[in-house]
Amino acid sequence: MAILSKIRDRSGFLIIVIGLAMFSFVVSPKNIIDFFSSQNLDAIGKVNDEDISYKEFATRVENFKAQNRNASAYGAMTVENMVWDQMVREKIYETKLAQAGVVIGEGEIWQAIIASNEVVNSPQFKDKDGKFNEDLLKAYIAGLESDTTEQGKQYLQGWLAYEKSVKQSLLTQAYNSLVNVGVGVTEAEAINDYVINNTSVSADYVYLPFSSIPNTDVKVSKDDVAEYINEHSNLYETEATRNLKLVKFSFTASQEDEDDIKHGLESLIADKEEYSKISKSTELVKGFKNTEDAKLFVEESSSDLPLVDRFQFEDELPTVAKEDIKKASVGDVVGPYKFSSYYKISKLLDVQQIPDSVQASHILINFIGSQGAQPTVTRTLADAEKLADSLLTVVKKSSKKFGTIAENYSSDPGSAAKQGSLGWFGYRAMVPEFRDYCFENKKGSVGIVKTAYGLHIIKIEDQKNFSKAYKLATIARQIQASEKTENKVFEQAEIFANELRNGGDFEAIAKEKGYAVSPVNGLKALDVYVGSVGENRRIVKWAFDEETELNATNRFDLDEKGYAVVMLTNKQEKGLMSATSAFSQVEPILIKQKKAELLEEKMTAGSLEGIAKANNIKVESFSNVTLGAPTIPGVGIEPGVVSAAAVSKQGVLVNNIVGDKGVFAIVNKAVTVPEADATKVNVKTVNNMVKSTVSSQLYNGLKDESSIEDYRAARY
Repeated sequence: MAILSKIRDRSGFLIIVIGLAMFSFVVSPKNIIDFFSSQNLDAIGKVNDEDISYKEFATRVENFKAQNRNASAYGAMTVENMVWDQMVREKIYETKLAQAGVVIGEGEIWQAIIASNEVVNSPQFKDKDGKFNEDLLKAYIAGLESDTTEQGKQYLQGWLAYEKSVKQSLLTQAYNSLVNVGVGVTEAEAINDYVINNTSVSADYVYLPFSSIPNTDVKVSKDDVAEYINEHSNLYETEATRNLKLVKFSFTASQEDEDDIKHGLESLIADKEEYSKISKSTELVKGFKNTEDAKLFVEESSSDLPLVDRFQFEDELPTVAKEDIKKASVGDVVGPYKFSSYYKISKLLDVQQIPDSVQASHILINFIGSQGAQPTVTRTLADAEKLADSLLTVVKKSSKKFGTIAENYSSDPGSAAKQGSLGWFGYRAMVPEFRDYCFENKKGSVGIVKTAYGLHIIKIEDQKNFSKAYKLATIARQIQASEKTENKVFEQAEIFANELRNGGDFEAIAKEKGYAVSPVNGLKALDVYVGSVGENRRIVKWAFDEETELNATNRFDLDEKGYAVVMLTNKQEKGLMSATSAFSQVEPILIKQKKAELLEEKMTAGSLEGIAKANNIKVESFSNVTLGAPTIPGVGIEPGVVSAAAVSKQGVLVNNIVGDKGVFAIVNKAVTVPEADATKVNVKTVNNMVKSTVSSQLYNGLKDESSIEDYRAARY
């Protein structure tokens, strides 16, 4: 049952609003869009006949990588997909708003920027009173535009990217607002929807579950699937896809490799004699245990992990070596021990009782070149040192003046507003220089520390929760395959690939050799990841190459991780899915249909009692189940069955109702319709829900209606 309403906005635009469940009004994006009534070599794609240039796309990709520290973790193609999706979205909204005669001006963008939380709350743009200052923001932008250094150019690109994101947000808001002008429901419609969804029904029923027939008793052929696809062609349109199967040959360290790594670390611990070409004699070279500079030793040993130059609490120590480290004396070397994917040796440098939290205050004196310094800062490092020294002298004589000096001199407006207070913070919250001073000195200490942000006059206010902490120097060797092992893996992969090239059966040979076969189904032309192999565009491009025939095989280098031998097992071109490609999707639907036909044959009796007796089951009942929450106790959610019961004549048998869980026969006992009570409906809430639904679905509708051509597969 549905509510149909027609609502006209000031432009006479007609919107169809349909409600099928409580307040679940759905507005067709395609109707909304009606309101806004050969490949280019220089283009990477087109949106509504407007080119997306390769140059612009490549520039945006590079800017994204430059401005996002974690971009490399995404993978190259993932970044390109993110940029592509963003540019498509921009083009679509710009086109639709242009058609509607709506333009986002520079003034609107600027007002949105100076109202945004990230700008207003940035310490960089606050005055000495801690208030946002628009002039400071303008000065910052002017500084970026005049900065010709590489870092300056990077920061400028970041700012321009931010401006573009603000504009895109305004475009989206403007379009959604324009659409929502014509979206809404009347009080009568909301009340009617409330009545429908709270109408309850009670009935007796007999239920034959689909699970009562084993799947093995129902056969679905490829012809059945093909026929179903043709009858429901709109549901099975697809992009071009490929199916593969592969065997992965990974570079995994052998036991011999691990032993060699372990012995190599052992050889670093003790002193040893080595021949010196300079002195032309044998000299004693100190090992890790007796070296006087453990940090330099770690660096010169080319450790595979960087030095952790800080104290570590007990819960941070590697579990396999924790007890040995706790028992060790300063200067002892623990290991080799295996932890995660590394073998390690650790030298204990120091043990101290340190707090896990510190309360401190600081006065920041920044200077030209210090991180976060305003473009207006002209103070040199020498000037900053003189100022810091003079302020330190004052606060050491009278600590009570610290807060006032912080308010007047500190370049950190956030803490300056609190008389320099940073509150309580943990051991790893601050940069190393600042951390070391606060945690390795005593409560009440006052001193100067230099960091990337400038010079800090620090006062340690309080410390708490002291516990033993350990400072280690660790040399790590990653456990990885040796060249000998890698050659063996290559030989295995190449032999397997050759046997396939000579007509061998992929599955049979893999089984004989004990190789695990991994299927990769539904691969798309712009996909990045290939099953267990991970990111590998070479395999994707090979699979979609016109010259790659069905059942072709190839060996691929996995970028120093091993090899993959791959076979192309299925080609699905753009258009209607083949029976083979769609089989796994359609088979469950057809099994359900065939089971329903078999179960319907068991419901030929003229009464519930007769059907129950013929199937050796009982007549069941449900009471006061609403259309808005159509759950039958002991069965589950069955909206079709409950709706059928609600509209059937009381006392009349209705059978062969195909539900979600099985086939039903029912007899309506009673239907209760609530009164149309306006006090139980909040029309404003309903309207907001409708608008929210429209906004969330709108972009997908716009995208479906847009002409989008993507040429990237040919370039990447």
